[in-house]
Amino acid sequence: MLPKVLSRWSTQTPTPATSAAAAPAAAADAPPATPAPLRPTPVVPLFGDPSISDEVEAGADVRRLLRTAITELEQSFDAADKRGDAPALFERLARSGEKTVRQPPAAAQRALDMMRRPDVPIPDLVRLVEQDPSLAQALLRHANSAIYATASGAQVASLNDAIRRVGTQGLRSVVLASMVEGMLCRPGAAFDAMVRQVWEHMVRTAPLARGLAPAFGVVADEAFTIGLLHDVGKLVLFDRIGTLRTELRRDLALSPQLVTRMLRALHEPLGSAAALRWGLGKGAVDVIATHHRRAEPLVPSAHAECVFVAERLDLALVRGQELALEEWWTLGRLRTPRDLAEPHVA
Repeated sequence: MLPKVLSRWSTQTPTPATSAAAAPAAAADAPPATPAPLRPTPVVPLFGDPSISDEVEAGADVRRLLRTAITELEQSFDAADKRGDAPALFERLARSGEKTVRQPPAAAQRALDMMRRPDVPIPDLVRLVEQDPSLAQALLRHANSAIYATASGAQVASLNDAIRRVGTQGLRSVVLASMVEGMLCRPGAAFDAMVRQVWEHMVRTAPLARGLAPAFGVVADEAFTIGLLHDVGKLVLFDRIGTLRTELRRDLALSPQLVTRMLRALHEPLGSAAALRWGLGKGAVDVIATHHRRAEPLVPSAHAECVFVAERLDLALVRGQELALEEWWTLGRLRTPRDLAEPHVA
């Protein structure tokens, strides 16, 4: 399935319709107001080699966010919730903390660890990718996709050439896609469709974030990767539901309404736990933990703003809604000038 998904990223990006929001006319007897210049949004490195202090700080933040979200959600349980399997599920989530995220395949984790170094030799990466045939196939398909099309139309056939073409950022996208797709599970008939919807939304959001990257001044491959990962916490939750289902040998007694509440409250801290567990760096942890931009204080991150807009763009396109850029900028308290993004959604 992964090779098909990777090839779809460059061929099935929806093309939104332009939505123009008229600005109110200035009063005839008053000079036009000069808007205050927006401060540039910092571009915080996502996947660099973090210091030990950064990792400790990120780990403490993730555990705090997860404990707070679990406690607040448990306090909202009604009598029906308490009679079901929610208490058992929450007990396991609270006990495991960030380790509730499944450990990725060894080859994938070694590749991610290796790519944290700025000077990793390509032959070392080739040897790692060779250990996983499905990953190797996905890399070749990604390197030969329209994203990396060359003027000559030449195709690459070797892993060495593929890595040289896509770079470490492109390889990281392929590795993480493989890891995330490995988390797709069957949490029970009532929730299988929800898993598919979450994954399809993540796959659609990634190329939209890539297309918006120039407006926010971020690297296209980094925007693509964080767009793919932004809702990984939902897959972590479904994975835990599936694990408990296997343990109990029956479908769980969880109402769809409760699962929806759980997804809303827990997917950001669980997603940041995944980024922490996989060693992606504090920048990625922070973006995933706050990508809905509801928490205060907001992380000043151009990647976070890019993902925020890409997610709303995908949902608007799927639902046939107007592209309400002015509303999105207000809702997300975005600092990047809106007119920079408008050409990329037209």
